[in-house]
Amino acid sequence: MKNEAKPVIGAFLVAVLTAIVFLPVLNGQFLNWDDNVLFVENPYFRGLGLEQWQWMCTTFFYGHWQPLSWVSYALDYTVWDMNPNGWHGSSWLLHAFNSALVYLLCLHFLKKPAGRVEMIAAGIASLLYAIHPLRVEAVAWLATRGYLLGTAWCILSCLFYLRAVSKNRYPLGALLFFALAVLTKGIAMMVPPVLLLIDWFPLRRITSTRRAIYCAFEKIPFFLLSMLAGIMAFLSKNMDGGMATVEAYGVPERIGQAIYSVWFYLWKTIFPLTLSPLYYKHPSVWALILVFVLTAGAGVALFLFRRPLRLVIVAAGASLLLIFPMLGITQSGAQLFADRFIYLAAIPFAVLTAVFLAGLTGFRRIILGVLAALLVLFGIQSAVWSVSWQDSLTLWSSAVAVDEDNSRAHNSAGLAFKQQARYEKALEHFNAAIRINPGYIQAWHNRSVVLALTGRYDEAFSGWRIAFSLPEFSQRDRMRMLWVRGWVFEKTGELEAAEQDYSAVVDGTANDLVLRAGVLQLRAELYLRMEQNENALKDLQAILKLPDPFGTRRSQAKELIKTINFPSE
Repeated sequence: MKNEAKPVIGAFLVAVLTAIVFLPVLNGQFLNWDDNVLFVENPYFRGLGLEQWQWMCTTFFYGHWQPLSWVSYALDYTVWDMNPNGWHGSSWLLHAFNSALVYLLCLHFLKKPAGRVEMIAAGIASLLYAIHPLRVEAVAWLATRGYLLGTAWCILSCLFYLRAVSKNRYPLGALLFFALAVLTKGIAMMVPPVLLLIDWFPLRRITSTRRAIYCAFEKIPFFLLSMLAGIMAFLSKNMDGGMATVEAYGVPERIGQAIYSVWFYLWKTIFPLTLSPLYYKHPSVWALILVFVLTAGAGVALFLFRRPLRLVIVAAGASLLLIFPMLGITQSGAQLFADRFIYLAAIPFAVLTAVFLAGLTGFRRIILGVLAALLVLFGIQSAVWSVSWQDSLTLWSSAVAVDEDNSRAHNSAGLAFKQQARYEKALEHFNAAIRINPGYIQAWHNRSVVLALTGRYDEAFSGWRIAFSLPEFSQRDRMRMLWVRGWVFEKTGELEAAEQDYSAVVDGTANDLVLRAGVLQLRAELYLRMEQNENALKDLQAILKLPDPFGTRRSQAKELIKTINFPSE
């Protein structure tokens, strides 16, 4: 067999084994955790026309600027329509492809030409990365497609960089793939300093100040693209209102979270137990003291043994750089940690593992046997965890089982039961969420919706009064709450109250044209019911001027106009 074919065959085998472990994700549905808002209720990405391209390239929708991620979703929609199984198939293939790329990356840092020992080392290391239970979230959750696609571009950028350096050429191919990564997801922004770290060791390109300046100058285009990624990530999070202010979440808390996060991910990598889709419980003071002591001790040890541990320092440094944007320094969202955050940052340790295994001189069979058993264990656990991600009810039920005090998991479980019309079970979880966190606005709202659906209107309106009295919830949440409450007011015959809620939504949804059009139609129908035909006509004519991505609003508005007793102007 030719030497050139061996790496390809090895990469293919790793991809196949990874794909087998993650087969359960192919039965996945759209989850009630971002998937419903990003895809099910969002028509703007559906297609590859000019309007869709313009929206995908410019939107900060739901706190994301990710043009190429949106393009991948648009391609899924073009091929599979709204069948989630096909969408999950794309993520499944992407992860298998990434596992093959990790294998090739590991080989690049081993002896050349790679022999049997090196290929086994790279295979085990890449599989330890690829089938680890911490990878499940990024693969099984459609909303995290950017982590999969962005990681693929980042690895390809690194591979092309290593190839260009070996041939003493400018890494133009690496720059192109890095540009694609930047357009996919903000996780790529720290790749340029990682390339500089690789220049220092193991490439040993930085041997003097002059060489350091040359290597840094060479990467100016990379850093400019990285700056673009950082700016767009900041704008998207800030404009969405998801980024916590310094007043709300202080600098000491952010630093403590960042240091604790590093040890949290290390612990979960070694012992991937009690996994959850949402970790948001703050660590105790004693836990923070422990991680500060561990950090100080690790820092001293790495400094004292910096020469023999140089590769460990490089791997740890690269991993820290890649995960830095997700450590909480710029905190956004409710989660403190997330399995998906480590998807890219775990790759340097896969390379370190491959180098360690290739260099083994003693106890080789014992260590390889232990790692083989560990691979089987990880594979089974990842397959089981993938099953939990197949639908909202199994996902959030498992999250509640792991942490009964997780109010957000209870709220999401309640939504899953509501979707199945199991209203009493839904109320149990909403009540549990409110008991744990009395200021949880979404839980109060969701509870009121279920109460209204079961005819308990007084209790529903009482819950909404409490929800609207609570501080600190987003404009988007407020508008959706008013929309639903207005519909319930109308259902109970309180037409003036319904008109007030609908009007508040119409006046406050300048950026959400789909919601605006929907509520305009509700208000127009309400006006017709109240015999205010002139106001109804104005709302229907306003609908005709709005975009109609679903292709139904305008036709419905035209039909309603025909029912009005005087002709439209």
